[in-house]
Amino acid sequence: MAKSANTFPSISPVPFPQARAAALRVLTAPGLAGRAYLQGGLVPWVASGRDSGRPHGDVDVSVRLGDMPAVRAWLAAEGLYDPALDSLDLGCNESQNDFGAHALVDGVLVSFCPFRFEGCNLRQRNAALAATDGFDALLEAVVPGVAERDLFEMRVLPDGTVVGCATLESVRAAKVASGRDKDAHDVAEIDRIGCDPARYARVAAAYAAMRIECVTHGE
Repeated sequence: MAKSANTFPSISPVPFPQARAAALRVLTAPGLAGRAYLQGGLVPWVASGRDSGRPHGDVDVSVRLGDMPAVRAWLAAEGLYDPALDSLDLGCNESQNDFGAHALVDGVLVSFCPFRFEGCNLRQRNAALAATDGFDALLEAVVPGVAERDLFEMRVLPDGTVVGCATLESVRAAKVASGRDKDAHDVAEIDRIGCDPARYARVAAAYAAMRIECVTHGE
């Protein structure tokens, strides 16, 4: 039986191998392969096959808004679905708009964040939950003037596995914008791998114009 938010365990950062294993379980799952795209600081290290040497607090995965039912179906089939961690069940979500879901996968918090495009504008949604963040909120980031092919790709990993990933260029742009110490470590790995300067320039310009809206929040 799924846990309620009141009994959801405290989430601690996990070593890279554990985070990587949870990410690959999701990215290669029947019904999700080719639909789920890894995001964030795991991307360069999963791409290179090297250990990041740092703990990871969670696994961020982007999916098209229309593919969220497939995500929930997979979580349910694996015994991982918890309605208390689903944005659809938040008290502040009176409109029942889909801002994604979270799940504990092999001891790792995985966030499934839906996205859609309006023309060349990316609209990326996410939900903060009291069970994991200490508060409930529905968030939407708008990245203007960006092409889907500059943000998402299918990548062949060193062991031959093919998974959906954010492009290295988009991860670098997001990491540079945040400016945290751990992000500098990830940026250095991206620079070691190498990325496309023209694509990076396009994505960096789009991220510089990004705006984030708190659509609604709990009391």
